[in-house]
Amino acid sequence: MFDRLDELFFARGADGRPDEDVAALVDESALGHIEIVRSIQERLVRARTDDQRATAVLESVPNPSYLVRRSETVIAANAMAHARQDRMPAMLRDLLADPGILRRVREYLSSADTGRLLAVAGHADPRSRTQTSVLVKRVENGFQGAGEEPVFLLSIVDFGFDEAAVELFRSAYGLTQAEARVAVLLASGLRLPDVAAERGVSVDTVRTQIKLIKNKTSVRDIPALVRLLCGFSAGVLGPTSRRVEPVAAQAGSAPVKVRRQIVLRDGRRLQYLEQGAADGEPVLMLHNLPYGAELPEAAIRQAHRDGLRIVAPFRAGFGGSDMVAVASDDDLIDSAAGDMRDLLGQLGIVRAVVVSHSTSAPFALRFARLHPECVRRLVAVSRAPIWRDEWLKSTPQRQRFMLRMARSLPQLLPVVTWAMVSVMETAFANDFVVYNCRDSEVDVLAMRRNPEIADLIAKGSVEALRNGVDAFCRETRLAMFDFSPEARATGHKFQILHGRDDVIVHPSQSLAFAEVVPGTSVELVDGAGQLLFLSHWQQVFEAIRRRDGVAPQEAA
Repeated sequence: MFDRLDELFFARGADGRPDEDVAALVDESALGHIEIVRSIQERLVRARTDDQRATAVLESVPNPSYLVRRSETVIAANAMAHARQDRMPAMLRDLLADPGILRRVREYLSSADTGRLLAVAGHADPRSRTQTSVLVKRVENGFQGAGEEPVFLLSIVDFGFDEAAVELFRSAYGLTQAEARVAVLLASGLRLPDVAAERGVSVDTVRTQIKLIKNKTSVRDIPALVRLLCGFSAGVLGPTSRRVEPVAAQAGSAPVKVRRQIVLRDGRRLQYLEQGAADGEPVLMLHNLPYGAELPEAAIRQAHRDGLRIVAPFRAGFGGSDMVAVASDDDLIDSAAGDMRDLLGQLGIVRAVVVSHSTSAPFALRFARLHPECVRRLVAVSRAPIWRDEWLKSTPQRQRFMLRMARSLPQLLPVVTWAMVSVMETAFANDFVVYNCRDSEVDVLAMRRNPEIADLIAKGSVEALRNGVDAFCRETRLAMFDFSPEARATGHKFQILHGRDDVIVHPSQSLAFAEVVPGTSVELVDGAGQLLFLSHWQQVFEAIRRRDGVAPQEAA
């Protein structure tokens, strides 16, 4: 399909028409069909995104849980909730039978102060020594398609803790066994006399224990203790960004591969991947389009041995990072630089080696210009932030097709990109990746020798574009901007690694950048192509570790 479209739109006729005239040749009916296809794609992606986000939120809570809109419509539930009830409740009133709890939750949903956690204890059952309570918390940033109507997570929390759970809570706050049991009983809704009777002690003893509990947990009153214990039970007060996916089973100093997220200053979420040594030298690694955040497993282990802490953020609109509304391409790059500064600040990182992977070079450059104090060194892999229009002719067909669409027929680019992602979700994904690199013998050979490379590209692309292709389309055109004037005015200079056998982005482009930006160094890697970052990561790590940041300059 790609080759046929390329032939239809961009094959030069006898008149030698330029690409810029392509859009004028497409009649209104064809453009109308493209818009219809795009509309269908957006609806499908939005629905899938909402389902994925709902699943991620609900399945992270170890209690029967529901997603409820402010209008009291129940929109989703997790497996434990389905097991608890025969059928999915349609409205909040179908979910909460107790009038008092229903009234409290309704008041919370309609209030302006929904940033706090609502915990409502029901009526205690002294016979079972358990209590069902309700926990409600607003889900930040809502779901796409929900408009301005907020979405809330409602959990049914059963405080029939087993001994293991009580011990975990006790040790977390340094409570005695008696204090932990009193805290659970209070959170279950028991009054002081009931707690005293249950524990076989006086009311004054319970009051003394409550005072000690409040001091140790830093809560001011019993409602605050209820909220604390509710959050502890439901797992929503803990930092959701700390979910760990270890690359190795060993404990302690094992290499890490962790997917986390933070909330930026403007309320957007930014997801990032951390790999290598958890306490190593910080490396801010910027991904290619659309893949490149995840390293091969062998590289992760080597990064751990080398003492490198590699932090790879997903830019706005990629992966689990929220899209950002900007007026221009320049504003987009500025916004990304601010996001990276915010990320380093929240992680407590003062300075980092900044590494750009191919198309992300403009973002690394802007970060170095706006926040030079945060940059230890600047390393670019496989592409310099430079462009000259005559290079388009020598770009291989498949990559040239995408660039031409971004410039001359942007209406079609999302449709084609969506088709590309759809193929990468099938059993033909790796074959598709290899075929796209068919013009580069060294890259095809690298993927044949190590199938993990094609797998990382395919799965990484699907992960990066799971919420839609708008960010990809928006950034594709940046590959045809020339940032060399900005590079000359920036204090930090690039140390560039480029595959000597790269035919997709020819090494002459990086050498041309070095000619116009004094202080740039270029190192050509033998036997490497465009996939240098994944096939020759040893050389990339060596450049990162190089203290003086100086590499041999190649002659043009």
